Amino acid sequence: MEQAHYLKDLVVIYGIAALVVFVFQKLRQSTIVGFLMTGILVGPFGLSLISDTESVHLLAEIGVMLLLFSLGVEFSFKKLMKIRHIVFGAGSLQVSLTVGAGLGVAVLLGLDFRVALFLGFVVALSSTAIVLKMLLERGEIDSVQGRTSLGVLIFQDLCVIPMIVVVSALAEGGPIWLALASALGKAALVLAVVFVLARRVVPSVLQHVMESRSKELFVIASLWILLSIAWGLAQFGFSLALGAFLAGLTVSESEHSQQIFVDMRPFRDGLNSLFFVSIGMLVDTSFIWSHVGAVLATIGAVVVGKAMILILAVWVMRLPVQVALMVGFSMAQIGEFSFVLLEEAFKSSLVPPALYQLILSSAVVTMILTPFLSRIPHKLAFGSFVSLVRRLERRASIRELDRASESMQDHVLICGFGVTGRNIANVLKANRITYAILELNARTVREERKEGEPIFFGDCTDPDILIHAGLAKARVLVIAISDAFATRLAVKSARGLNAELVILARNKYLAEIDTLLNLGANEVISEEFETSIELLARTLRLYNFPRQLVAQEIKSIRDGRYRIFRDLHPTVPRLRLSTQLDIYTETFKIEPDSVLSGCRIDESRLRQKSGALILGIIREGETLTDFSPSTTIQGGDLLVMCGSKGQLKKATEMVNSTQGDHQP
Repeated sequence: MEQAHYLKDLVVIYGIAALVVFVFQKLRQSTIVGFLMTGILVGPFGLSLISDTESVHLLAEIGVMLLLFSLGVEFSFKKLMKIRHIVFGAGSLQVSLTVGAGLGVAVLLGLDFRVALFLGFVVALSSTAIVLKMLLERGEIDSVQGRTSLGVLIFQDLCVIPMIVVVSALAEGGPIWLALASALGKAALVLAVVFVLARRVVPSVLQHVMESRSKELFVIASLWILLSIAWGLAQFGFSLALGAFLAGLTVSESEHSQQIFVDMRPFRDGLNSLFFVSIGMLVDTSFIWSHVGAVLATIGAVVVGKAMILILAVWVMRLPVQVALMVGFSMAQIGEFSFVLLEEAFKSSLVPPALYQLILSSAVVTMILTPFLSRIPHKLAFGSFVSLVRRLERRASIRELDRASESMQDHVLICGFGVTGRNIANVLKANRITYAILELNARTVREERKEGEPIFFGDCTDPDILIHAGLAKARVLVIAISDAFATRLAVKSARGLNAELVILARNKYLAEIDTLLNLGANEVISEEFETSIELLARTLRLYNFPRQLVAQEIKSIRDGRYRIFRDLHPTVPRLRLSTQLDIYTETFKIEPDSVLSGCRIDESRLRQKSGALILGIIREGETLTDFSPSTTIQGGDLLVMCGSKGQLKKATEMVNSTQGDHQP
């Protein structure tokens, strides 16, 4: 019968969770908030629909272990090193300032120093699960704010190791500084062991397991690594959740880490929802109503104070105020690791029941508020406060840009110096085309400037930065950043400043193309679309399809997806002969069945009918400039023509007209 009650509890939880999450999805709210609300509804302080809360908590702990294990798999020491300036810069500053602020406020309120230090620890941690899930849902994980949030979260998660040890020592009543030194020593020892396992032991074990070609054995071995490391660390006083995260780090360096992530994902998604449900079940709604003033004051202090500290920590790293606002408001909650600390302190009687419930209730509400708070920076994008801070932070950049833009004319302005921006700059440099780069990573700017790159620290969404970068004199703006929100702002700002500018934008998904084109982009290159084309081309080549046929298939797909956009926003080279006269150039390929194939130039009447002028003919790799009206146009020729946009459009119609079109 106990099994039946246990099964009934799961049926109730998952049934109500499905309904609540469905409603929240329709309202475009986070699913995590839906799980928390489910816990409040079914818990002992809500409708009391669950009879065995201990079993639910046990499954929830397994779920959060799988969640943090998968997060550890996705993180790696290589990724950690790439963003180490954020991890150990903004991360350390945020944690130290938040712990200090929480400690100071608690002492002023008359709490014991040990309790005050514990509260500083609790408030300093944000929710890795909620923040990363929001970033993934919005496609911002690779954006500037995404990488910055990730760096701060990594440092917070690493701090949990010494925090747990210190909290245990505080409960025992030992000397605080001795406990802190012991915690740091244990943390260093654990990280050293994890590093050795990740680099030497685990990859070798997984390689031997993979050679068996047994998926069941691979899954069992992965679970054994997770459970054994978590259990081993638990023997030294660390939480199972933290041990699971470190277990994930040990396999992150293996070439099979992605396979482990895929295999564990169904277990993770099925069980980690119970963690948030179980947290909601702990909330005493009657306590909230009877202490509403204290709860609201605590929530306000946590959200406002933590957001301000995060904004300061990110801004100090020389990142734009808009990025700082996004990071600050999206991380201004109390995280899931804080519940681990809270449970440890409550079990050891470090905090009394009333204070425990106050912290727990406030923490859950801050989690619920997170999706709403994260939207505030988007509404402040052009607010007066942001504008004021921007003016202060961009003075040095503007002076440098003014000096550089004086000598630039008809140049390319590249926004972002990642892989895409770097490749574009290399080609432009090789072809002696003038360009300038705007980049938000101060470290990248310093390093690349030493290499001679014309790179400047600046926010491409800021109209003033674009103006001082010579946007009015530029021919092309290439937006090569992975931040969808910033890309939209940059396109809108640039188009408002220069109506004739050619704007080329990169984005991830096809669904975003229309938005960017409506904002003023001439061309939008979708990573999703171009990746599918490249995969198709390689697949066809593996089946020995002729290269010409593969090219035709790709052209057909591209024409079908992009033709409407090119008709609305033609992108053609421009020759600016004066401020009053612009001449555009275009290159046309003559297909064998074109009506122009086999015609003499004078017989084609191309000039008379379209108004466009032939500048040259490229035939079999050679450029013909000494052609005459009697020169015959051949199939395969490339005609280089110039004229106005309207003239070139008429020329396009003539070139694309086939001989079959004129047959009776």
